[in-house]
Amino acid sequence: MLEYTPDEAMGLHRAFAFAATAHGAQRRKGSDVPYIVHPCEVAQILTANGCGAAVITAGLLHDTLEDTAATPAQILAAFGPEVLRLVQACSEDKSRSWEARKQHTIDSLQGEADEAVRQLACADKVANLRSMKADLAQRGEGLWSCFKRGREQQAWYYRRITAALAGLDLPMYREMQALCAELFGAGA
Repeated sequence: MLEYTPDEAMGLHRAFAFAATAHGAQRRKGSDVPYIVHPCEVAQILTANGCGAAVITAGLLHDTLEDTAATPAQILAAFGPEVLRLVQACSEDKSRSWEARKQHTIDSLQGEADEAVRQLACADKVANLRSMKADLAQRGEGLWSCFKRGREQQAWYYRRITAALAGLDLPMYREMQALCAELFGAGA
């Protein structure tokens, strides 16, 4: 069982509140599920895999810079430089094309990303793949129309991310491999 210092526990509490406020009434892609469910699931996955408080805190906040009005200065002031570094490392530049954003993520995970960034990225992708699996069972192939790019491009991306995270010896990585194979087949 993970134990947190009182400061770490309060930081997690603040991160839950910050993420819930920042994401407000946002919903998950193509559903009525409140968006906050996703960062909470990412934090749960990180917790279950024994990650530290800074990584779990970043898991709660990982989409705030990308998808809300939250600023780096706010995250720095409330959660410190390490959490900000992790959130920024897992944030995409939405001014770039889908392909450019996804290739940048793949390249950074294959290159300079440290273990904490790799853990955070893996938990995020596992949560996304779980959602895809549940939505596919409920909606069928129509699920893929909710994405900027369809099933083939999603398969390309998740297979490449899975390969980029090779060597991450955690249960969440093995779950990612299994979900990717189940959703997209063995593929290259």
